Order: sequence, then structure tokens, then C-alpha cells
Amino acid sequence: MLAKRTVSLMTVLLLAACARTDLGAPCHLEDATGAELQPQPGRTYLYLGSSECGSFACLATPGAQGGYCSQACAGAGASCPSGLACAQLALNAQYLDSMKARLSPDRYQLLFGQMGSSWYCVRH
Repeated sequence: MLAKRTVSLMTVLLLAACARTDLGAPCHLEDATGAELQPQPGRTYLYLGSSECGSFACLATPGAQGGYCSQACAGAGASCPSGLACAQLALNAQYLDSMKARLSPDRYQLLFGQMGSSWYCVRH
């Protein structure tokens, strides 16, 4: 009986390890009104709240053709799925501070509350 449970547990763990991820899959960036945003060359965009991505993070980086699903990572040297590397985004702290001053606490939380890190899996 113990051997059967061990085999069952190992099967579940192997299936979980092989689970598909949407990281790197195409996604659409949206502005504050919900309209699709076209990335400008040389700029990085992070859209938190994307329903197209399991992690709710759609990222567009210079050189990428549109947005792609990303996720926060632990910092320099942290692992990301194949084709992605953990890199720190250059967030504009002054912009975030001005948004915090202009928006109600609820609206700020809705728009920026999911941003717990400036490290994300990016295409390299």
C-alpha cells in the first residue's frame, strides 16, 4: 500500500513539474482606460492585471515584438523558463510617487498594488 501511494505521489509531482506555463506567450498591453497600448520603440512597459497571463503581468521590452507574459523573479541569477532571464526593470519612482499622490488609495492599489518587485523574467 505504501509503495502504491509513493508511486501515485511521484506521478503527481512529475506532472506538476511538466505543467505548461504561459510565460513568454503573446499578450496585449492596455492603458488606464482599457484601450490597447502600442509599445513605443526603446521603452519598457509592464501591464499588471492582464487576464491573458496566469501571473497577470504582461511585459513589453525593447526589441520584443509586442507584449509577452512574464512574472516576478527573485533577483540577479534567479531562474526563469527557457528563453527568459531574470532582470531588473528600470521603474520610474517619481512617476509612481506622483500617481500615488494623484489617485485615491483604492485606485492606486488597483493599478499598482500587484507590483511587489522590479525583477521580472524578460526575453534576452
